[in-house]
Amino acid sequence: MPPSSFRIMLRLTTIAPLLLAAGHIAWRGSAEGKGAGPGAEGEGSPGRTPWTTSRVSGSPDPPPPFAVVRAFPGLKFEHPLLIARVPGSDRFVVGEQSGVLHSFADGPDARAEPFADLPGELETVHLLDGAEGVEAVYGLAFHPDFERNRHCFVSYTLRGSDPRRPNLPDGTRVSRFEVTRTDPPRIDPSTEVIILSFLQGGHNGGDLRFGPDGMLYISSGDAASPNPPDPFNTGQDISDLLSSILRIDVDRTAEGKNYAIPADNPFVAVEGARPEVWAYGLRNPWRMSFDRETGELFVGDVGWELWESVHRVEKGGNYGWSAMEGPQPIKSGQVGPTPIHPPLIELPHSIACSVTGGLVYRGGRFPELRGAYVFGDWETRRLWAARFDGDRTTEMTEIARPSVRFVAFCEDREGELYFLDQEEGTVHTLERDEGAAGAADFPTTLSETGLFASVEDHEPAEGVVPYDVNSPQWLDGATAERWVAFPGDSSATFYEDGKPIPGLVSWHSFRMHFPKDAVLVRTLSLGGRRLETQLLHYDGVDWRAYTFAWRSDQSDADLVPSEGGELELPGEGPGRVWQFPSRSQCMSCHSNQSDYALAFLPEQLNRPGHDGRNQLVALTEAGLIRRADDEDGTLPPFDDESAASEPRLADPTDEGQPIEARALSYLHANCGHCHSEHGGGAVPLRLKSPTPVDGMNAVGIPPTRGDFGLPDARIIAPGDPYASTLYFRMAKFGRDRMPHIGSERPHEQGLDLVARWITQLGSSEGGEGGSPGGDAPGRDLARPSDAMRLAREVGRGELAPPDRDAVMSEAAGLPAGPIRELFEGYLPSKGGAGRTLGSVARPRAVLSLDGDPARGEELFWSQPVQCGTCHRIGDRGTPVGPDLSNIGAIRSREDLLDSLLEPSRRIEPKFASYAAATTDGRFVTGLLVDRDEHAVVLRDGQGKQVVLPADEVEELRPSLVSLMPDGQLADLTAQQAADLLAYLESLR
Repeated sequence: MPPSSFRIMLRLTTIAPLLLAAGHIAWRGSAEGKGAGPGAEGEGSPGRTPWTTSRVSGSPDPPPPFAVVRAFPGLKFEHPLLIARVPGSDRFVVGEQSGVLHSFADGPDARAEPFADLPGELETVHLLDGAEGVEAVYGLAFHPDFERNRHCFVSYTLRGSDPRRPNLPDGTRVSRFEVTRTDPPRIDPSTEVIILSFLQGGHNGGDLRFGPDGMLYISSGDAASPNPPDPFNTGQDISDLLSSILRIDVDRTAEGKNYAIPADNPFVAVEGARPEVWAYGLRNPWRMSFDRETGELFVGDVGWELWESVHRVEKGGNYGWSAMEGPQPIKSGQVGPTPIHPPLIELPHSIACSVTGGLVYRGGRFPELRGAYVFGDWETRRLWAARFDGDRTTEMTEIARPSVRFVAFCEDREGELYFLDQEEGTVHTLERDEGAAGAADFPTTLSETGLFASVEDHEPAEGVVPYDVNSPQWLDGATAERWVAFPGDSSATFYEDGKPIPGLVSWHSFRMHFPKDAVLVRTLSLGGRRLETQLLHYDGVDWRAYTFAWRSDQSDADLVPSEGGELELPGEGPGRVWQFPSRSQCMSCHSNQSDYALAFLPEQLNRPGHDGRNQLVALTEAGLIRRADDEDGTLPPFDDESAASEPRLADPTDEGQPIEARALSYLHANCGHCHSEHGGGAVPLRLKSPTPVDGMNAVGIPPTRGDFGLPDARIIAPGDPYASTLYFRMAKFGRDRMPHIGSERPHEQGLDLVARWITQLGSSEGGEGGSPGGDAPGRDLARPSDAMRLAREVGRGELAPPDRDAVMSEAAGLPAGPIRELFEGYLPSKGGAGRTLGSVARPRAVLSLDGDPARGEELFWSQPVQCGTCHRIGDRGTPVGPDLSNIGAIRSREDLLDSLLEPSRRIEPKFASYAAATTDGRFVTGLLVDRDEHAVVLRDGQGKQVVLPADEVEELRPSLVSLMPDGQLADLTAQQAADLLAYLESLR
């Protein structure tokens, strides 16, 4: 019987006999797939049976309600970057990247007419030494009193004459021009007045908007290319004009400048600060807008490796870069003078890669959109409508199918939306998609997919071809069977050097181009029981991931909800579960940088297949893969000789291959999809094949994301795995584990391989080296290196029962933190309702339960939890942190739990802690109560005020760490946590 719902259970945290029986001590995470190989129409036949039973098409989600359509069919521009409406008219202006601007009247027969030719007409380029011409135009804004004074403001950059200088000082300009009263109007280039300039290069920002206060707001980026992140360290620095939103008064002049500083700008009185700065901590702010009704300022900020962000910008706000990228710490030791505001919207790179800020819709055509913030992504071509409740995003809906590269938005007089497609050079708007009337007929059971002739027997349909890989991913002891299915006689095309795929990211060259409705299939089994079958489906535009959970009787499998789930493993003791990943989690690894199809690539396929022949040879001979040259001409199929020249990952289990090749292959399969260029890893670690050891940015390199207390830690310490943070992350459970997604427990054989390789790196002879070593081993759990050794002995089952019991007893008494997390999954579980969450709790384990507010209230004020030490409810408690008297009215259940599990992830600026360093060497941390020329007053975690004389404070900086400690729920059961959550939710 199909389950009525997927139960949300606690994660598996004990060594299970099930895992041992299922291959926990075995190496390979693969199993021989059923079905013949690619050429198995008949024995020895090179032919191929077509797959004709496919039902995998479309999506289980309802189609978006709107369609993106051309607004002005007769208009086409050359790489446009900006669009603006001329006040008092129905005329629009579009600016091309080259610096040429055109205007056109709103209407079906619109035609473009010249508005400005900056490269050909500007007379001020020579005023800047080293400039040789206009590089690009970025922003255009018309003065609020434009109809009277005819003033417009243009942001543009100048191209330097010296290619060795990528950044031209003062090469980004904001200038004022006058616009003629002719029909059509034009900019008069002779009227240019240079208002402001700053460093040019890379992320320029350059958007211009007049606020409701009449001030001109200017966006600026960090003036750099993507890597390394923020090389000028300007993100948290307010002594320059970069990485900021600037605010100036263009109707006045002062101090020899062609503008004045508004007296209420936030940093006017801060020594060393640029008074123009209104807000800061932005990487590449790409398009901003004011809500025409509320006056709120929204900014889209293009991210680095992991996150795109949208911010509601406020006076003096710090938006994180480069201390943070969204929720991810980057240069966490560099924080500016004010607390960091978390993004209003955080978009993972699985769905967005280059956000374009939009507009709050105030038009009348679409009442259902009114008040929603509509914005898009240039790279993935997606368009969303978001709604907010305070600082919380309550809704974010994709409202149109991916279609255009959104580079700029604007609105007409009535508030209707228009946006630019930078790639096609066209202007678009929205129409209702009358055909969008419900979800597509997408399979909800595995038997409906057409992938299996017999689901119960796990027998693939004709044309569904098995394959295997050189280096499988560690799957917590599960084995994997893999198939590929292409509709009919379609094929994937392989390009040796790769080519971009139309509609996908433009900057990446994909080696394998798949046909529409291609499906990659993987079934995971544990102890002979099938748990899930995963599909990776290419719908012709996007790759999408789906999971089907097998029923207990193994008769069929059911589609798992988008958010994933966890299923109890019956008959294997209490608390043992299997986690089904969410669809977004799947796509965080199956990303564009990984060519989406992680396993179906030459380096993994280049091996003997199920019929003994090389898989690349068999797959190309059968027509499943077509080899093509750069001009798309068909090349001969692979033969053994040409396949031998293709890349091939080493088999990590093959002792006959060099240990370095095996270790790098293992790291590629388990970690390389994130730790690669643009892959999403938050550090410059490179583990994707074929990166050589000296290009990994790891060997001998100090860690930037925590050293776990390891003395003289290195990411990889040659000769000593126990001083290597990479090895520590692989060895632990819970947060900060590596890999972050895909497994939850250490792989003993993988750890042994990597440890032997790291040990060999310290051998002058370059041989296999001895056993992993370093400093003299001990038994002190307070020493991270000793704790790692003992955890490995526990994991490998090498300790005698009395010794193991002693180690586990001591580990159970450790406080929450990295050392305990080396042992967390080995600690004995109470099982059932008595099982505590530990330091690696899953939100679903709590959210699936109904809580009792009365029990939660008792727990809130109890000694073990001590929430009242820092929070007030009514007239009870201590006012260190936020008052929680009505927290249930302003925070969702999910948000409340997130704050309890990860208190430092989102810190309200007014409750950010500050760290003060004093002249006598003390460090004092607390909430900032007051600060003036006489004293700094902090309130510590016990609610006590600490007064520090101002002349004794050497440095005062906001901290990225909350005063609320981690691990607050570690000693609670899931039911107790649900009770506490129910109480907080009831406070309204």
